Amino acid sequence: MNKFFRNLTIRQSVLAVSVAMVALSLSISSLFFSTSFNRSTANLIESQAREINKQIILNYENYIDRMIETADYLQLTLVEKDLDWGKPELERIFQLAVESNGDIGSLTLYDLTGEELISFGARDPVQDSRWALEAMGEDLIYHFSPPHLTGEWGDRVISIAKIVNYLEGKKEKRGVFLINLNFKAVETLSGQTNLGVGGQILILDENDGLVYTTLSPEAPVFLESLYLAQTHFFGGERVTVNSREMYLNSNTLIQTRWRIITMSNINELAQARDRNGQLLLLIFFISLLITLLVSLIISRRISDPLSQLEKAMYRMEEGDFFTPVEVSGQKEVAHLGLAFNEMLKRIRNLMEEVVNEQRDKRKNELAALQNQINPHFLYNTLDSIVWLAENNRNKDVVTTVVALARFFRISISRGKNFISVKDEISHIENYLTIQKIRYVDKFEYRMEIDESVYAYKVMKLILQPLVENAIYHGGGEGDDETGIITIRSYPKEGALVFEVENTGYGIREERLREILEAVKAPNRNETVGVGLRNVYQRLKIYYGDRADLQMESELDEMTRVILILPREEV
Repeated sequence: MNKFFRNLTIRQSVLAVSVAMVALSLSISSLFFSTSFNRSTANLIESQAREINKQIILNYENYIDRMIETADYLQLTLVEKDLDWGKPELERIFQLAVESNGDIGSLTLYDLTGEELISFGARDPVQDSRWALEAMGEDLIYHFSPPHLTGEWGDRVISIAKIVNYLEGKKEKRGVFLINLNFKAVETLSGQTNLGVGGQILILDENDGLVYTTLSPEAPVFLESLYLAQTHFFGGERVTVNSREMYLNSNTLIQTRWRIITMSNINELAQARDRNGQLLLLIFFISLLITLLVSLIISRRISDPLSQLEKAMYRMEEGDFFTPVEVSGQKEVAHLGLAFNEMLKRIRNLMEEVVNEQRDKRKNELAALQNQINPHFLYNTLDSIVWLAENNRNKDVVTTVVALARFFRISISRGKNFISVKDEISHIENYLTIQKIRYVDKFEYRMEIDESVYAYKVMKLILQPLVENAIYHGGGEGDDETGIITIRSYPKEGALVFEVENTGYGIREERLREILEAVKAPNRNETVGVGLRNVYQRLKIYYGDRADLQMESELDEMTRVILILPREEV
């Protein structure tokens, strides 16, 4: 039979199945279907009851998560804006949060004594302050109050409080952040689910106190339902309420420590499914059983190859482009398998081409940026050598030429883009030797290098533009006093740090910010910070977000450029 179906198309297979269904229909037993259907119905009833409870839990958790996300965002704002100068802006942010979210009634920030610092929205000052003080027991979680009335709304709210940090007078302090949520949102969410006649939702706090229920306290089943909710802590179970068979599910809202208990009326569901089952049994009894038996043979021949192809597609989605699929069976499926394998091959080739293009592009960009550094320095140094020779300073000529040779030996580095930190420091010492001869008595330099950094490698020529800036703008030309240039390198918190510091006039904070913006702005054509921009671009090409460039300055004291790089061993 397998050989027969192998030579058929899908359409021919369907026709063969139809003939087989008619031939086998007389031999099918109705008892098997009835038993299986009843068992499936019972399982379906309980499964649906559980899914309804999960959906309700999910609705409430999504709602609470949205509120907590809003609170977390406002917490970040509190540690970024100082109350001494940013209070009006914080008040506007509080106002925007309340007005843009209909579920939030008010926002308030208290200090640890309960004194109000910032507030917006309708609230009860006395009750809110008392709840804020009660919420100080644990500072890592949000505390949810039972529903209570506000003095100004005359409506029920839930208060959420948490200990937070805020800035005041440039000092970080601790306080309590409190949100009042309109309780109508809780009622609205509970009304989005149909639990059947007599179905109920109850919400209990961590002390089994009633937070909310869809039942009226005067309802005959209120006390019975409350007792069942308080005695069933987790999971599902069949219960009887007022002579109705119900399915009770209890789950916990993680953020609030509240429990949500749902009671679904499964009497009506079971009766409805029984009626539908009987109707379906009359109409499809023979057809379904025939299909189940005959499809066992046909489906394997059709579905197994498709399943193999599906698994191969999942592997491809997960990044496996190297395992071909072996598909046999109908002609159409076999052609799909061949086409899929060909597609994998083409994707692999395209990926290799993209990787090679990106690798070549990055090499070219690094080479172009590095080639910007040396030419003008070579011309100036050669001019200096000529001037030294004309003035019979032969010793300085020798020192300069030797330093220049070593300088360019390291610059070339056999075409490598990365060298050891030790070679980079040696390169800078040769550079400073040349510049010190050129600018007599204009600057002195110090090397403060932690020897442990010699075990790492670094992009070559990364310090030269920084030292050049330090000479020209600190202790270089146009300055009557001898400047001091200090070069440091040390490991710190998993990173490799370089500092180039020069004494001098320093840079105003506003100007320093402008320079950094010009250096880090993409595609910005300015003459400001050309050397710094060169260094920053090279860092970003190779290291990406793992590296950074920072600047510090004190007027009439110093200016410092800091490079932070990831550690990479030689």
